[in-house]
Amino acid sequence: MRSKSYLFLLLVLGLGILSGFLYSRTTYNYGLDVQGGIRLTYQMQLKPEQKSHIDDIRQRLIHILAARAGGDLGVAEAPISSKGDDEIVVELPGQTDLDKAEGIIGTSAKIQFYWAKNVVTEKPDGQYRRFRQNESKDSANPSVSFQDAYAGASGQPIKPGTPEYANVIKGWDLILEGEDLSSAGSHLEGTREEPEMVFSSTGSEKMRKWSQAHENQREGIAAVLDGKVLSLAFVVDGTVLSDNAVIQGTFTHEYVKTLCDLLNGGALPVDLKKLSSERIDPTMGKNSLHQMVSAGSIAFGVIAAFLLLYYAFPGVVALIALGLYILFSLTVLKLTGATFSLAGIAGFILSVGMAVDANILVFERVKEEIKMGKNLLSAIELGFKRALPAIFDSNACTILTSLVLVNLGTGPVKGFATTLILGVIISLFTAVTVTRSLLLFFVGSGIGDHESWYAVNRNWFGKKFDPLSAEPLLVVQKAKKWFGISIFTIVVSIPFFFMGGFRLNVEFRGGYESGYAVGSNAIDSNQVAKDLEAAGFKGGNVKLGTSKDTAGKDIKIAYVTVPTDPKLTDLKTDKERQELIAKAGKLPADAQPTTFSFVGPEVQKETLQNAIEGVTISSLLIVVYLAFRFGMGFGGFKPGMRFGVSAIGALLHDIFVVIGTAAIVGFVFKWEVSALFLTAMLTIIGFSVHDTIVIYDRIRENLRKPKPGEDFGHLMNRSITQSFARSINTSATVIVTLLILVVFGTPTPDLKFFVLSMMIGIISGTYSSIYNASPILYLWDLAVMKKLGADHTLVGMAAAEHAKHSVTTAKIAEPQVISESGRSYGQVRRRANQQKPGHIEIEDDI
Repeated sequence: MRSKSYLFLLLVLGLGILSGFLYSRTTYNYGLDVQGGIRLTYQMQLKPEQKSHIDDIRQRLIHILAARAGGDLGVAEAPISSKGDDEIVVELPGQTDLDKAEGIIGTSAKIQFYWAKNVVTEKPDGQYRRFRQNESKDSANPSVSFQDAYAGASGQPIKPGTPEYANVIKGWDLILEGEDLSSAGSHLEGTREEPEMVFSSTGSEKMRKWSQAHENQREGIAAVLDGKVLSLAFVVDGTVLSDNAVIQGTFTHEYVKTLCDLLNGGALPVDLKKLSSERIDPTMGKNSLHQMVSAGSIAFGVIAAFLLLYYAFPGVVALIALGLYILFSLTVLKLTGATFSLAGIAGFILSVGMAVDANILVFERVKEEIKMGKNLLSAIELGFKRALPAIFDSNACTILTSLVLVNLGTGPVKGFATTLILGVIISLFTAVTVTRSLLLFFVGSGIGDHESWYAVNRNWFGKKFDPLSAEPLLVVQKAKKWFGISIFTIVVSIPFFFMGGFRLNVEFRGGYESGYAVGSNAIDSNQVAKDLEAAGFKGGNVKLGTSKDTAGKDIKIAYVTVPTDPKLTDLKTDKERQELIAKAGKLPADAQPTTFSFVGPEVQKETLQNAIEGVTISSLLIVVYLAFRFGMGFGGFKPGMRFGVSAIGALLHDIFVVIGTAAIVGFVFKWEVSALFLTAMLTIIGFSVHDTIVIYDRIRENLRKPKPGEDFGHLMNRSITQSFARSINTSATVIVTLLILVVFGTPTPDLKFFVLSMMIGIISGTYSSIYNASPILYLWDLAVMKKLGADHTLVGMAAAEHAKHSVTTAKIAEPQVISESGRSYGQVRRRANQQKPGHIEIEDDI
């Protein structure tokens, strides 16, 4: 055994050196909320005939968008990904001009030339047409608006983006469009620079035929891009256009260059509809990263102190394994290109707290085995073996809920879930395999073979909660009391729903969220909300956060959210929208825009649908998984459903508690429910079941070897008492980690709410795992006994399976004699009267 331990330790040492080398040679891929930038989400407007080859269209689209990001915006290797069937997400790290980014990325770059036949001309027969053009005065963002000539001087301008504007263009005849363009370039007309279009042979022929048919009529030709008229000019008498045409007007050099680059780069294969947009200030992200890393360091220090003080020598071994876990995880995350968003970093810090859980389950079991008289080596082997099913099942449920998040989420949500999945997988290796090998090596080599170093009698819960207590806790018989407490924790939050405490952010209701750095402390969120209401923005809300400026000085950040409103949608640029929101809310004069986001109705609907699907799918997956796992040995899937459904019954309590908490903090702090809140809910689902599994696993174990004359109620109470310390300790490490993040490591309200929700959910989940899940299972079993008889209870089915297994084992074992030296897990053998020196004693029936 010792030689194997040496070999494994050499393997771990080699992996550590390799990880350290690879870690130093790779860089972090930070999310936009850390390094700043812009995120745009578009929906492809597919025509029916295009849906059959959507994959080819998507790949071509991503290629063109990547070229635009690299060429026109200077963002090399911009992250561009698909979402669902018809959505494209474009991330532009380092970019701050949202309007410019939208203008370059979102444009179809499909130029169209129309005969503007309903626009007034100089000719007598053109004087009575419906619309009159207004010249553009913005050379950096040119566009032509119109006036309804029939309405006279009092008519309102018809501006781009309105339905009336689109109707004007619908009255025109198309002459040629994008595929008829050969190239685009710059043309100098005196001191003016104008775009010049060179047409292909087919385009030239189309333009020649039209201009010959309307020669000397002074008809207008309009150049249209993405539904916006860039220029409308009248053909000079005696001119026949064919090979090229100049878009007349006043343009900046930058605009002409950008337009020509886009046109030469190729038109998009489909039109894009903007679903959402987001701009994040880079300074805030860096400060937030520093704040979160500091909180993570504090959390690690607290966990290390706990391991050393409570578990003594095994705590030292666990700390070594935890250090390797951090190194392996960061290396794998860097190598796989995982995005370190603020939510992802929070997920990693959370995974560090969760990585200790397996060690706690094992160490508590090792202490229990030592108290029962096992020698140190046997106790370690049995501790790991008997804790492994609970460790595996609980981590599997966390992975299941995280996979749901990966498939339903995007951006920060997906980053959080990916980080958590990788963390759980790596922690299974370090917390179980590495820790076990290190302990066995130290004990076998004589370094750690003193039982006094294992803090066997250290228990801060008292003798009443000792796993070997003769009188177990009375839990299941007092089900009404525990259910009453659970109902109270839910009911107490109900008034806050009616007082408007449960607030949905723009991801759920659509609209705009704008952040402002406020140097002055004189800002009242309630007053800003009232001012928004008075300005006509009903349903506006203000959340306050903190950050630091470039000089390191603390500043307040006001996050203002307003629903979609025509006063904002009618504006041309997001800069104008931010200015209007600040003006309507009467923010201080020193308020500086930091972040800005827009969510359209499609994303709003999708977010709400994801919330419902996420909770439903996660719950169903857990029920099915637990039914299979706990049904083995107890009559199959159907009896196993009792465990799965009982776990979900307790989980519903946690969900309602967290939703109620959202209403309370929403009322007090104006915090809003976002997609990150959904992430917290699904994480809670996975972790709440974690503690339930720890207790259910002990129930499963005790059902296989009940005490003589023991009823199911006593067996469950005994199982809960045996699991109590490890349930509290596993939750405590995670709760403390989250508490530190809430206090020190979450700069934005959404992130703070996200972490707080998880903390409340895990506290609630720890309670419900002990005082709800087990009583539900107990009452269900009583109901089965009354209706179907004792043979159909869990105790009855376990006894039947045990009897069946005993008969089978006896038949197999009868002709065999297996030597003591051949003993190993799962083998059938005769028990020896004496234990050989240095031999590990392992029991069969676990």
